[in-house]
Amino acid sequence: MKQQIIENTNKTIYRYLIDNAVLKSDETLQEMLLYALGFNTDGSLLSGGKRLRPLFCCLTCGMISGHYEPALLYGAALEMLHNYTLVHDDIEDNSDTRHNRPALWKKYGLPLAINAGDMLYTLALSAAAEADQISGRNGLKKILEMSEQLYLGQHRDIMFEKRTDIEKAEYLQMVRGKTSALIGCAFTLGALAGNADDETAAKFEYAGQRLGIAFQIRDDYLGTWGNLADLGKSVSADIMDKKNTLAVVYTANKSPEFLEKWKAYDGNPGQVSEFAEMMTEAGAADYLQQQCTKYTEEALDTIKEFRSETDFQMILDELISSLADRKK
Repeated sequence: MKQQIIENTNKTIYRYLIDNAVLKSDETLQEMLLYALGFNTDGSLLSGGKRLRPLFCCLTCGMISGHYEPALLYGAALEMLHNYTLVHDDIEDNSDTRHNRPALWKKYGLPLAINAGDMLYTLALSAAAEADQISGRNGLKKILEMSEQLYLGQHRDIMFEKRTDIEKAEYLQMVRGKTSALIGCAFTLGALAGNADDETAAKFEYAGQRLGIAFQIRDDYLGTWGNLADLGKSVSADIMDKKNTLAVVYTANKSPEFLEKWKAYDGNPGQVSEFAEMMTEAGAADYLQQQCTKYTEEALDTIKEFRSETDFQMILDELISSLADRKK
């Protein structure tokens, strides 16, 4: 069923982009958006993300209602919005690659990529508005509220690069916007599509937000100790860009020696392994794994009252649990 949901999500996204009147009028713009979402122009897959947000959305809907199809359009909207953030994130981070291929801005140029990202966000909102008409719920409002938190989180993440005195509480506040809000929204929209009441939708949103924190912590772990072949992007970029990941925050608050070196660091690639080793010696790798497990378990505990012996429930539980030790 998991693969079926992914395939139907891909079909929904592809049809939405191919049928759009504006994109039909400009071959290059349509090609760019398809590329950003991992499609060739004929609909075959180049490569792409894991479609986690549509999966969370559809599985939540299925868990509540017994059917995942009502959430497909919301899931497509979330995936387009997520990839819009990746297009802009690669520009902001000056990242050359995404999913083992050139980032959109690297392939088509900076101005066109910025514009294509904006178009992708607009299409995501349009898809959510259409989904609202079908469901009779107000998922678009949830997406707009979530977007505000997402932009705030990304703003803080960028601003943190200029600082070396980040506390864990500040880090978590940033993550709640940058990563957690979107995953929480995926669970919420799935609940709304499944016709859940507001109280149930709020519980699923909270579960998604806790999972989002775990997801970002795992990202931080992989950004230091991951494998290039698995990730499809540089594993040294976080250190070279002086990203205040949880690994850095933890080590800087524990080791004055690390903090002094970190303050003086100028992005020299030759020092990446030294910083990674210092973080390992400080216990940062173990700490991040523990925190990732903690937030994952909180997500599972939050929705345990809705558990039932269904395929949707089992797949969702397995998917949530698998993120704590994912390789990419």
